[in-house]
Amino acid sequence: MPVKGILFDLDDTLFDCTGQLTGPARLRASTIFQNAHSHLNLDDLSQDQARLADTLGSGGAIEKIGRAHCLPNALVQQALEAYNRNEVEAITPFPDVPETLTKLSDQGLALALVTTGQPDRQRRKVHLLHLDSYFSEQQGTLILHDEHQNPLKDDALRQAAQNLDLPFQHLLAVGDKLDAEIAAANRLGLTTVRIRHGRQKDRSPQTQEERPDHEIDRISDLLTLLI
Repeated sequence: MPVKGILFDLDDTLFDCTGQLTGPARLRASTIFQNAHSHLNLDDLSQDQARLADTLGSGGAIEKIGRAHCLPNALVQQALEAYNRNEVEAITPFPDVPETLTKLSDQGLALALVTTGQPDRQRRKVHLLHLDSYFSEQQGTLILHDEHQNPLKDDALRQAAQNLDLPFQHLLAVGDKLDAEIAAANRLGLTTVRIRHGRQKDRSPQTQEERPDHEIDRISDLLTLLI
């Protein structure tokens, strides 16, 4: 069936979150631990976060490191808050994103953004990336998924489809995480597109649900895919 709408992920899909934000965030969390326990090494702590995040997520990695070093829960919570602080450094979208979004919209495709994370922080990212001209909570095209309330992304994608008034079979879901937006969209029956970027760029699908229908290296590849 023809594609009439696209649901985008944000982090490592429309901008380089790993390169622009993840490294500094890991350093902030590691610094909290080292300030309280000087024998801990900053580089080791940050590398441990990167290694564990692929399977546990960023928050899970910090919690596991805390348990491994027998750190108090209050200190682990401080590290999590430092990692997920509302302030966002200067960020920019991938170079081809604005032009591609404009072309897709001009082609009559309905666009929505379904992003996972602390809601205020994700809103700030959208604003700093100048994507609020494309995606708006008021118009129902920006859906904020709080994984602490619901770890799965299914309901957020379902809400986006409802807001666009389009059935799943007419929607494309684009994201970088096989075990998050790709798996969730496959469960709902959307066509899935994986962008090979971020911490899961070298990961292979572990289940049938994680297998994307298509893979791309940059957002502008969607223009060719949709021909």
